[in-house]
Amino acid sequence: MSAFSSPFRPYGAFTAADAARLADALKVIADPARLRILGLLRRHGPTTVSDLVARTGMKQPNVSHHLKVLGQSGLIRTTDAGLREIDVDAVARLSRMIDPGDNGPAATTVDVAPQVAEVIA
Repeated sequence: MSAFSSPFRPYGAFTAADAARLADALKVIADPARLRILGLLRRHGPTTVSDLVARTGMKQPNVSHHLKVLGQSGLIRTTDAGLREIDVDAVARLSRMIDPGDNGPAATTVDVAPQVAEVIA
């Protein structure tokens, strides 16, 4: 795991590299279709691709593309049965990037799954 300072914490430095890594992680969820998929997975639990196609009204290739991006970011995973499910811990890490809370100067960094901070093309 890598760590960086949050721009929303009054303590510690927030470097240009930290800003780039946070921006890259946020790009993953900046797409309305991906947010909708995350919401459906959170609400309905492990789901098939065909069920997500039916629930979103999107074409299967589009759903598959968004699932690939979300999977590469670590926000979702595929079960042994081939179902897609949200990784609640990864979503919590992403949330802490944005709002790490305020635990004083000793808690100036936030742990981040390295794959979440990668640029997803």
